[in-house]
Parts: sequence; C-alpha cells; structure tokens
Amino acid sequence: MDVPAQLTTSLSQIDETYDRLQARFASHATLSLDYRLYNLKQLAYLIQDNEPAIVEAIRQDLGKAPFVAAMEDLFIILNEIDLAVRRLSKWMKDDGRWWDATFAYKSMKPRVTKQPKGVALIISPWNYPWQCALAPLVGAIAAGCPAIIKPSDLAPASSALVAMLLPRYLDPEAYAIVLGGVKESTHLLEKPWGHILFTGSTTVGTIVATAAAKTLTPTTLELGGKSPVIISSCANVKIAAIRMLSMKSPCSGQTCVAPDYILCARDHVDDLIREFRSAASTRWPPSPSSQSFLHNHMYGSLRGLPEYERLSSLLAEAEKEGQIVIRGESDPTTKRMGISVVLLPEASKVPRIKIIEEEIFGPIIPIIPVENVDEAIRYVNSRPKPLALYVCATKQKVFKKIKEETISGSIILNDFVVHVPSRSLPFGGVGESGWGSYHGYDGFRTFTHFKSTLEVPLWMEPIMHIRYPPVTPFKQRIIRLLFSSGVAFRRPTSVENERFRRRSGRVVRAVILGAAVLLGVWYGGKKIAS
Repeated sequence: MDVPAQLTTSLSQIDETYDRLQARFASHATLSLDYRLYNLKQLAYLIQDNEPAIVEAIRQDLGKAPFVAAMEDLFIILNEIDLAVRRLSKWMKDDGRWWDATFAYKSMKPRVTKQPKGVALIISPWNYPWQCALAPLVGAIAAGCPAIIKPSDLAPASSALVAMLLPRYLDPEAYAIVLGGVKESTHLLEKPWGHILFTGSTTVGTIVATAAAKTLTPTTLELGGKSPVIISSCANVKIAAIRMLSMKSPCSGQTCVAPDYILCARDHVDDLIREFRSAASTRWPPSPSSQSFLHNHMYGSLRGLPEYERLSSLLAEAEKEGQIVIRGESDPTTKRMGISVVLLPEASKVPRIKIIEEEIFGPIIPIIPVENVDEAIRYVNSRPKPLALYVCATKQKVFKKIKEETISGSIILNDFVVHVPSRSLPFGGVGESGWGSYHGYDGFRTFTHFKSTLEVPLWMEPIMHIRYPPVTPFKQRIIRLLFSSGVAFRRPTSVENERFRRRSGRVVRAVILGAAVLLGVWYGGKKIAS
C-alpha cells in the first residue's frame, strides 16, 4: 500500500465532523459493551492488516527501521487493546460503596456508575505518531467516547495514512481524523469537549489548557521537561551506563521521558564516564561500522535541520568550556547524531545555561557531580517536577528515600523509560510535566465520568420523616445516631505515641496469630496421637 499524501481538513469540515460525532454520542450508540469491543478489535486489525504501510510511513517521517517502528509505536497499542478487550466488561460495572457508607446510607445502594464524558479530542505529537494517537484512543473507545484525533503535521506520512485507514475500520460516525497545523488545532480548541488529551511540549500544553479552561473542558496533559537520573554511591555504574545509552538512543533521544541529565555521586563520576566510553565503543562503534549511530536505522534521525543545529549549538557551547568528555558522531545531511556526554561543574556551581535550563530532547547527556543523595534530592526539588525520575542504586533504602522525598510523574529503579509500555501502570506527569494519566485501566478512567449513585427507597419514609419540621430534640438525637459516625478513637497525644500504638498493635496481632498456629499444631498432634 502506498502512503497517501497529506491533505488539510477545512474548518467547515471540522465543524461538520464535530457535529456528526456529537450526534453519534447523543444517540447512545457508543455506550454498549458490544459496540466498544467491536471498535477495539477493529483497531487492532487496522494495525495488523496494515503494518507494512504503517512502518513505511514512520520510516518516511522519522527514518526508523521497520522493527523499531513496530516496537516503539505499535506494540504498546496492541497491548492496550488486548487488555481492554479482556477487562472491559469488568471496568464498566458499577463500583459498590456499601462497605464504607455510614449506617443511614447502607440501604440506599451507594455505588459509582461509569459514564463516558462525551466526544473527546486527542492531540498527538510527531515523535511517536501512532502510539501517542491510538493508545489514548483505546481509552476513549473503552469508555464509550467518540473521538477526534489531531495528529501532528510534522509527521505527514503517518498522519495521512491514519486519516485514510481509520474510517475503513472504525465507525466513521464516531471516530475521525483532522489534518492540518496550528489553525486547525486552534479551531478545534475553541469547541467544548468531553475531554482533551494532549501530548507535546509545555509551551503548547499551556495554550491547550488555557483554551480548555474557556469551555470548562477537563484535560490530560502529557508534557515533557527534564527527567533526571540520580546515581548513588552504591550504584552499579556499568549496568547503569549501558542501560542508559540503550534507552537514550531510541528516536535519537527525542522522547519526553528520555534521561535528560545525571546527578552522579562524585566518587562515581570517573567510573561512569569510563563505562560510557566502553559501552559506546563496543555496542555503538563509530562509522563506518553498520552499528554506528550514523548508519543504524534502529535509532532514527532528528526531526529536522533546526533541531540538528539547536543540539549542535549546545555542544559547541559545552566544547568551548572544555566540558565534552564523549563527542558523538554527527551528519547534517542525514540529521543523525550520536550520543555525547558533557561533564558540568558541581551542582552548587552549575551555571544557568541552556543545556541545564531547557529540555535537551536529543542525544546529549550532561553529568552533574553531587556530594551525596541528599544534595541530589535538593537539586531535583529546586526545579520543575519531572515527568520521570530514574534512580541507580543497589540499596532499597536509597531508592525509598528518593521516592519519598521527591515528586515526579514516575520513578524507576535501575532502568530507564521501561515504565512507558507498562499497561498496568498509569503514565503521566505532575505539575509542570503535566497532569492526568492514561494506559490500561487508567486510560478508561481518563475518559470516564464516575457518577455517584444513590437509590433512596420509599419504605424509608418513616425514617426520613425525622428531617421534616419541626426538628425536635428527640429527632436531632436520631439524626445524629443515623448520619454521624462520631469520633470512634482516643484523643491523640503525639506523633511518637501514634507510631508506638501502630507498631505495638502489629506485634500483638503477630503474637495472637502465632499462638493460634501453635495451638492448632498442638491440638492436631494430640488428636493424631489419640
């Protein structure tokens, strides 16, 4: 199949498509389990039937090899669909809330009903044009939401192909593609939506959030930022180095959760640089080797010449200061660039330069020496909250300390980026790196309204009668008894006492359980002997 040329959707076509999807949602056709399962399965076969054309489109957009394109963009979508198909009937069921209800509410069938929010808008980026467009769509379909996808005009081949394929497989009255650039995106954002999910830069994310606020549309913002790596004194730097290089390489480092900079314990800096050199020379030997970053299509190319020039200027600035310890190969004609490592001053002396202040989004890794984990934590906490935080350590207490004392979208021990494909975990940021999340059940939740539901039976009228005037002192006592749980615990005396009570309670329960086991063993032995 030839990859079609990209066309721009006119503003009048956008209006017509929007109205068509709203009408489809109003018809309640998208609500049934059968409808959702049909379109989820059709989406899977869209990918399976057209994988050669899809990977060719990705090659044209990003220069990736077929297997890499499938692994980075398509595997995640298929995994999401597989989970949704198997779990959707359970996800759609009401959640009972009887157990935690106060006495008066237990007879009112307290529960949460799952309901689609409405027609959704999904705005996807260029670097993973299929994954970031269709993985959120899985959540929208599972939730019963029609959706319009606005793919990036910077991935024209992929955008044109998905626009051609989607109406062939999915219900065209409920799912559509809008092609174009800023003007088309702006027109879409002027409309009210059930939910907007945006993946992209913080700058554009701010524009999306501002536009959504005008229509009071809920949003999920999957943004970027600088995802740090903390390498502690107890880290295995050999494994850390090769794992980091392997996950900084995909899409030439143009990944929102790629390791952006390293906070390395001072006593490990030299070891880390040595392991980087060793791993790079053996796994990614220089040209003319076919494994070179310049020739191996496993890694793709930079988005365009402006990106190549931006990254080259960062390296030129570092080279001027004598900070480059590993200089990756580069070729402006193919827009390919190997990984470079830059050694910066200690954390307390790092100047406010672009390589530190801006998201690198490319194959450059700065190293910032720190005295210890505490200094690394202070450095991370003094900057915008990251989308991902990576920790390299062999001691669980180090990981626990960093996990508890920092805030980030995700935190991963001894590896990098591997959390993104996990369909059982929410993927999303916090603060400046975005808000909301999706993947798996969390994708279903994102596009679902959780409606509180009560059914007050008429036979309760004799009880409800007590709220009608006049509310006498006797009625007040009954109301308090039925509707208030009161204070069922002792007055606290101190934090230390709470800790003691909790721990002593745990010991008492353990003793009772142990005694019960021993008694059972003794009694069983006695019965056998008799």
